[in-house]
Amino acid sequence: MACLSDETLIACNEGSLGAIEAARVRDHLLLCPACRETAAHYRLLERALERPQLAMPPARLVPQVMERLFPAAARITSIAAVAAASFVFLVSWIYIYFDFSSSSLVQALRLTTDGTTGWLAGIIQGITSVYNGAQAVRKALGAMLRILFPAPLGVVAIAVAILGLSLLLALTVFRPRLKKAKRT
Repeated sequence: MACLSDETLIACNEGSLGAIEAARVRDHLLLCPACRETAAHYRLLERALERPQLAMPPARLVPQVMERLFPAAARITSIAAVAAASFVFLVSWIYIYFDFSSSSLVQALRLTTDGTTGWLAGIIQGITSVYNGAQAVRKALGAMLRILFPAPLGVVAIAVAILGLSLLLALTVFRPRLKKAKRT
């Protein structure tokens, strides 16, 4: 009988042969010392691969691998993105905190320009300019939407979507204040 192929010996070690084929392979291994030795090598290799020995990499290799995995430019851009997002959050929070409808921001600006805190006045002026810019963008988008969607249905659909998002934002911001007001 011819010796078994490597694929057959590997399949026998994995247990993926059918019952008849596995019996034929076991019978051949009893008679053929060369195939028995090859099958033993495959069993040793499989055991070694099941529980690999982990070795510590050389100390000089770790910084090189870390630099490839996490390049420095990505860290700098991530820090810049976090700083920009924090600034936008701060501006939005201050804007929402001050009630523009009752002009309390304008009153706060007048109080702070009297010499109490100049940096707060700068922040309030910055928020006011951001608010004015947002209003200009809103008007420009409205004009663009009227050009792109001359049919009233398109404008209404977009307006409803914007209104819904605004209401969702307002609910998430003002819900804690409403709960506090109900308790008192």
